[in-house]
Amino acid sequence: MNSRSTQRIVNGELALVAPLSGPSYGAYSVARRRWCKQLPAIIADAIANSRGLSARLQRGMYMPDEGGKPHYQEVFNALCETTRQQIKALEAFSAIEWRE
Repeated sequence: MNSRSTQRIVNGELALVAPLSGPSYGAYSVARRRWCKQLPAIIADAIANSRGLSARLQRGMYMPDEGGKPHYQEVFNALCETTRQQIKALEAFSAIEWRE
């Protein structure tokens, strides 16, 4: 695929056909590699994932066996609490208008 495959001549002028696709080499590839997700989007993803995990934990989990029940319960409770704390911290962090 060459860089001209995303161009088409319309009424005697070049027109861009597929702006979101391009060659996997050259300047387009460099720009795509340098792109990074914005911080608010990363925080929003983390909050959504943490809330999803918290909802699953609230529904309950099955232990692999009854032999280690005290240990499993301790680990489960620690994860639940840590997840709640992480959600609170992420929400507090996202309320501030940070700049990169």
